[in-house]
Amino acid sequence: MDSIHSGLSSLEWRKFKKFEEALLAAELSERESENELTVYARDSLKILKVKLMAIKVLEEKNLLNRDIAENPSYYTALMEEFKGSNIPSSEYLFLEEKLAYINQETLRQRLQWSTWSNIGLVIIVVLLAYITFRLGKGRKPILPQLSKQETLVRNLILQGKSNKEIAAELFISLSTVKSHITNIYSKLNVVNRQELLKKSPGTST
Repeated sequence: MDSIHSGLSSLEWRKFKKFEEALLAAELSERESENELTVYARDSLKILKVKLMAIKVLEEKNLLNRDIAENPSYYTALMEEFKGSNIPSSEYLFLEEKLAYINQETLRQRLQWSTWSNIGLVIIVVLLAYITFRLGKGRKPILPQLSKQETLVRNLILQGKSNKEIAAELFISLSTVKSHITNIYSKLNVVNRQELLKKSPGTST
């Protein structure tokens, strides 16, 4: 601290000490005192060396990590000011290392969160695919809707009846039977009786 104090103007040094004494004498809660100190370090001080000294006070009070986490852009910009000044780099090396560590830790946490998010998305996709597969597997195929007369003709075909026997049983003409059969084949996507028998699980009643 001596190397910093020696470079401060007596006015700024007295100003800071007066502020610190007033802060200690004030009847403030610990949280309020911490806020006053961090605001003074970030906003009230204009001389870089005084800022650096105030930051070291924050470090001594174990407040610096929290303030960096809450104001990362301020400390990044302040570090650039330090690097562009005539202050020896050894004076602010602790802050530079702390910023590098915090930034690295933040990046690691973001990468970890991204990794877990991707894993979660993969799990969700797999579960949805499995559920869709199970639902599709358990669902019975939907047959095209046949008319009542077409259903009767289909059932008789499945019983092995000929067109003439179907016409006689239903009291319709042979041409009507053939017309029904054409419609049945079209709706069920078959081309003959053999294919109809293969695709029909059983006879409807």
